[in-house]
Amino acid sequence: SFNDADANTADSDDDVAADVASAITISAQPADVGAAADPFTGTFAVTAAADTGTVEYQWQRQTATSTRWVNITGTLDGSVYSGQTGATLTITGAAKADLDGYKYRVKLTSDAGAEEVVSDSASLAFA
Repeated sequence: SFNDADANTADSDDDVAADVASAITISAQPADVGAAADPFTGTFAVTAAADTGTVEYQWQRQTATSTRWVNITGTLDGSVYSGQTGATLTITGAAKADLDGYKYRVKLTSDAGAEEVVSDSASLAFA
């Protein structure tokens, strides 16, 4: 049978603050980049902070003809990316034919259990 706990007892997990994960705030979103040079070398950046813990980053990209976001790795799209798990994504030597019209965003979490936050997307457009 089920027994109720005594009326004036407290459990540590009843504290509301203990059940709330840390929060992440983005103070600067990634900005669109207009590439004048082909091949292109440049960056996308985000500025974010967690109220507790350390922010963890995972950059993603979407091709010009897709609606699907893909996690960026060091070998994706001919190994043109670096910094895919940091605040700044660097693209080095990307050809217009390969990346024109691609969009980039970053997923943010924290090692303290913050709910995932996703930045705005930014586009790479060649002139």
